[in-house]
Amino acid sequence: MKINVIGFESSEGVSKKTGQPYAIGKLYAALPLAGGKGVKGYMGSEYRCEPSVLKKIDHNQPPFMAEVEFQDVMRYGERQQEIVSIVPTEAKAPPSATGTAVRA
Repeated sequence: MKINVIGFESSEGVSKKTGQPYAIGKLYAALPLAGGKGVKGYMGSEYRCEPSVLKKIDHNQPPFMAEVEFQDVMRYGERQQEIVSIVPTEAKAPPSATGTAVRA
């Protein structure tokens, strides 16, 4: 699936509370709204992924377009989508996907 990456973050370390290691990664994307008449623009989505996946794109400055591969995982009894692969396809996102709508 091709998405517009608008941000990402990762955190790795050892919990002070439990002493257990942790690794958390998140990717933020702007996905086009789907629908009929009168539907325009993008909506924000957040996806979990391993920090090792994000390290492969760490040198890129968002926003940019990328091809991603998802897998379904069970987390706390809930099925969620997790990104397992991400490959940038363009240096910059389309102009319509960047910026904000601010009225003067």
